[in-house]
Amino acid sequence: MSNKDKWIIGIDEAGRGSIIGELMVGSYAIHESRISFLKEIGVRDSKMLTPNQREYLYSILTKNGLFSVIPIRPCDIDRNNINVLEEKAAIQNILNLKRQIGNVNEIKSIIIDKFGFLRIMPSKLKQLGFKGELIVEPKADVNYLVVSAASIIAKVIRDRRIEILRKLYGVKGSGYPSDPETIDYVFSELKKGNKPLFIRYSWETLKGTEFYIKKSKRTSKSLQDFMK
Repeated sequence: MSNKDKWIIGIDEAGRGSIIGELMVGSYAIHESRISFLKEIGVRDSKMLTPNQREYLYSILTKNGLFSVIPIRPCDIDRNNINVLEEKAAIQNILNLKRQIGNVNEIKSIIIDKFGFLRIMPSKLKQLGFKGELIVEPKADVNYLVVSAASIIAKVIRDRRIEILRKLYGVKGSGYPSDPETIDYVFSELKKGNKPLFIRYSWETLKGTEFYIKKSKRTSKSLQDFMK
């Protein structure tokens, strides 16, 4: 297999700053020779697209490449370092795509939108026999189309999950602390004595309330613990 026919993997997340719902870490893989296809169909960073545009592109991307999405639950975010959790999810995404691709030597590069310091991913990839290029950069979701594709995958899945919460529990707004409608909903639920599992209680928004969870570095699990 020539280099131009090898796979390129992009990884990005959606919902990192949200106070409601899961953090989705998405990945997308496509042959390098088909990167131009992503540009042709209008792939861009998910934040630059409307919900309808994202849904449309999602339907095309999932039929023309490989993808994987790993959700990170609010309760896990409340107990652990979010960067550690994201790295664990990114590694699991790579493992999922590797199974679909079949041979790690067919992967030319892995490009990640930077979320924090990588603790063990390089060594984990070495264990897998990966000899390609690992690129970790801020704004990779803007600068690399395959990462833009991953951002679309992650965002669509997250939006669908939030929509389910709206229908089941009456969740309001975007889910982010900057959204007054979301915050009104969160405090309204807490005042009723409810404590929904889909709320992140370690967020500063709830600091000063009885519901606030202060993370303890001593009790947070390490990435090595998660990978056992």
